Amino acid sequence: MGDTNIFGGGNARSLYTPMSEVEQEVIARLVEAGDLRVVIVGWGHVDRPRVTFGDLRLSVVFRLTFDRPETPIPVHYLDLELRTGSGVLLFRDRQPTTYGGNPILVAQGVFIDLAWDIAIKSIDPALVKTVLPGVTGLTSRLQDKDTGRMTLTGNMKLKAGEAAILRQLREGEAAAKANTAERLRRKK
Repeated sequence: MGDTNIFGGGNARSLYTPMSEVEQEVIARLVEAGDLRVVIVGWGHVDRPRVTFGDLRLSVVFRLTFDRPETPIPVHYLDLELRTGSGVLLFRDRQPTTYGGNPILVAQGVFIDLAWDIAIKSIDPALVKTVLPGVTGLTSRLQDKDTGRMTLTGNMKLKAGEAAILRQLREGEAAAKANTAERLRRKK
């Protein structure tokens, strides 16, 4: 077994498509500069969360302290946004907030420590060029060299059968996301 998986990911025992080296450099620069903010839609924001990252995932750790309401209310999910300090949206996700099958109860003074795990398939090339102005050419593995659009195989040179494996991987990811959304919908 080699040092990488079939799509170039640094974990040979896991099946995923990593960010390009250019995209990883963008994340590294944003993290090193402390230029990230978590926006918790409807609740506030956390500047400079603790972030660790690899070639696919970002782990964003932060404490959310509620300043309202006075009487506890159930919260089934939080809408989270990862933004740069200047407000550029990097990632958006709805995360369930259930414990033991029940929604968490929040009120003024309650805090929760959260770890948001984000898988990044690609970063908008315009953002890449803002953070790394001297970069030229394709900035993502998923960027098609002819159209410039993000596609399933992008500019990866896949061997026979690898495109089918990638298609199955993406279908599985979509099914898992739909399953999570359905569970959230039923809990409301």
